[in-house]
Amino acid sequence: MDTSSSDGGKVATKEKKTRRRLRLSCVECTKRRQKCDRKHPCSLCVTRGVAHLCRWESVPVARPAPARPPASAMKEAGMIVEDQSQTIEELKRKIATLESELEKSKEQPSSPHLSLTSGDRTLSTPPSSDATDVSASSNFSPLLSDSSHRLSPVDQFHDYTLLSSRTPEIAPLNFPLDEATYEASSSIAYLSLAHHGEFVGRGSLICALHSLTSRKLPRFLYAKSTDVMSEYREPCERFSSIPFAGTSLEGLVTLLPSMMVVETLTSAYFAETNWRYGIPEDWFRGARSQMWMNLHHRPSSGSQVNTNWLMLLFAVMASAPQSAYEELKQYPGVRSSDDYFMCAMIARRLVEDEYLSVPSASLMVSAADGTVLGCLATSLLCDYLAERGRVSEAWKLAGNGIRSAEAVGMHRDPEWKLWQMMSADEKLLRRRAWWSLLIADKIYSYVLGRPQILRRNLYDVDLPSVHNLDGSRNLINFGQNVLVSLMDLLSDAIEKCFNTYFPNCDAFFEMDRKFLEWEERLPAEYQLHSDPRALQEYNSAELKLLSRQRYLIQTWYMTGRFRIHITSTTGLGRDPQSAADIRRSMEKVVDISMQIIRFQTAVYESSTRPNDDYAHHYPGSCWLFQGCFSLFEASVALLTSLAQLRRRENADEANAAIDSALRTFNAVGRREAGKTRDTAVRATEVIMMIRNLQWTEGDNRQLPKIKDDPEVIDFSLLINMNKTIGDTSSMAGLMASGPQFMMHSMPTRSNEHAQLPKFAQIDDLVSGFNRDNVRMSGHMGYTQVGIGSLTRLGHL
Repeated sequence: MDTSSSDGGKVATKEKKTRRRLRLSCVECTKRRQKCDRKHPCSLCVTRGVAHLCRWESVPVARPAPARPPASAMKEAGMIVEDQSQTIEELKRKIATLESELEKSKEQPSSPHLSLTSGDRTLSTPPSSDATDVSASSNFSPLLSDSSHRLSPVDQFHDYTLLSSRTPEIAPLNFPLDEATYEASSSIAYLSLAHHGEFVGRGSLICALHSLTSRKLPRFLYAKSTDVMSEYREPCERFSSIPFAGTSLEGLVTLLPSMMVVETLTSAYFAETNWRYGIPEDWFRGARSQMWMNLHHRPSSGSQVNTNWLMLLFAVMASAPQSAYEELKQYPGVRSSDDYFMCAMIARRLVEDEYLSVPSASLMVSAADGTVLGCLATSLLCDYLAERGRVSEAWKLAGNGIRSAEAVGMHRDPEWKLWQMMSADEKLLRRRAWWSLLIADKIYSYVLGRPQILRRNLYDVDLPSVHNLDGSRNLINFGQNVLVSLMDLLSDAIEKCFNTYFPNCDAFFEMDRKFLEWEERLPAEYQLHSDPRALQEYNSAELKLLSRQRYLIQTWYMTGRFRIHITSTTGLGRDPQSAADIRRSMEKVVDISMQIIRFQTAVYESSTRPNDDYAHHYPGSCWLFQGCFSLFEASVALLTSLAQLRRRENADEANAAIDSALRTFNAVGRREAGKTRDTAVRATEVIMMIRNLQWTEGDNRQLPKIKDDPEVIDFSLLINMNKTIGDTSSMAGLMASGPQFMMHSMPTRSNEHAQLPKFAQIDDLVSGFNRDNVRMSGHMGYTQVGIGSLTRLGHL
């Protein structure tokens, strides 16, 4: 019977719903209204001789057993039936195992690793408490309060990613990092990547440090946006003394130093740094000569310097090796590399202003002119930031550069048939700029665990040819193509292993297999253990270039594999994983970490001694990010992984590796000045802190004595701070920025700098520059400007 009700003139009618049920008799018995015995075929159909007509109706919803038709009849009717007996038995066994472990956990006495620190209080688990009591009384993650994820107390303090069935393969932590130590160490480690509150994804230092905690601690801070007022901050030291605002194009030109200074810095750049970017030197020198000529005749020329070109010029000067600045410090008016970096950033801001100021209707002048040069400069500026611990800022800057490149069609191949006639120089610059931005996008996204911008189906730029027009091999293109193929692997890993969905361990093992297959196809020139003496077709300058390229390729190959496995072992909030799989990944982390430490320390040591075989060749300031940061990550991961593995046969080797890493960081802190030493100092602080806690079972080894010089920081103070300072946030800030815990105030000894080539011996400012015979240049048809027309210019 239908019912209706009235409310404000509206009448609602309640529809009659019939109950749909699955018939329990076959179709033939239903027609005859006879009771079916629910066999297949049923007895009545067999008696009547119509067994072939015995069938059941197919409906989408079946009753629960046993009130359902026979399985054979349901299969015949197209219904899916699975035998659940095996699943039921497996679930029963798991329930029995869980009940047994729960009883054992109630009988075990309370142990030190069952105590939880929360601010000034210590919460301990009573011996008789079960998993429910622990999760309810100690503010654990909601994951533990769910009855479907309740683990034994030992499991709770070990790893949420393990299956409930314990195995003796992975050890629980005897002494997890307490809250104060974790906050201090993670705060320092975070500063090597980004500002607090910025997102850092999986596989990072923070994940590795968090694996040593009780897991109830939050991992990341977030950037608060609800308050319009911020806490007062004392005036801090600026990145550069040059004011960022209020500088015009004319003012930026006046910041250019003399021709001699510009020549010295750019010559040093092309000798030591350009192997990473491949900016055509002949074109660059010709463009620079054109700038000097126009600046000298500016009143009559009626033209001005392109702002994108100024951005590139200042970026090249800032990227010159520090030894060139040491040679120039006696000359007046020479600024620091940070100042020239800031000039490049000012030029970048002026480029953005021009898009708002230059009329878009003009066919003679476009604000987009020179964008390719700005994109070339962006890659240099990104690496400059990363080498100074500003990885997050480098990631943002690379993204802006990619958008600018796409705005002028750099994602389309220069040979695209719809382009108007494009010069060979333009094509070369576009390809070099595009691939440099792509490499930056992959590297910084992978390090920070953030989304990438470029995916393979979004561009069609062909890789440059590995041969010059004369048939010789182009080594710049050769190495860049190999590195781009590795970036494709990193891109694949970002999509499959570092997205919002946390895959199972099998996905990480499959990704690692792809890395190994890629390494097997690597050319002999870039194999890690290849003998340079076997490469007889290359001269000494080319062997030096190949050695530096090999360093870059091998660094990101090992880092790529390393982050895959560290992510697989430190995940929270995903389905429980097999302890055997977790152990397998941890062992991979240990092996690759020690390989990274040996490799990076050997490369750094090559900067202090002559190198004739080019097995390892120091790659200049490139090491301060690629090497120093990977060494930092590998050291922390090695300590955290060994703390959770029961295997101790390689403990001596691991301790020796950590010792060598600490010595290297200490050497970097002594040698470098300014911002380039920050990552090494922070790495030393974190490693010393977690290593001296002695949470490894039965390991009472002492750290090597590395403070033989009174100028070196006394790191033992770091260990005592967590015992005396209650405010952990203040502690982290003090350790991160206090002068007594940083090496900024230490004087640098000049004789500790590696001897690098001299760049101030200038015989010819433009056309007569002596360069090593390295097969790296592309096709450039630029006509050189003679020196006679420049000697009259003098200084600006």
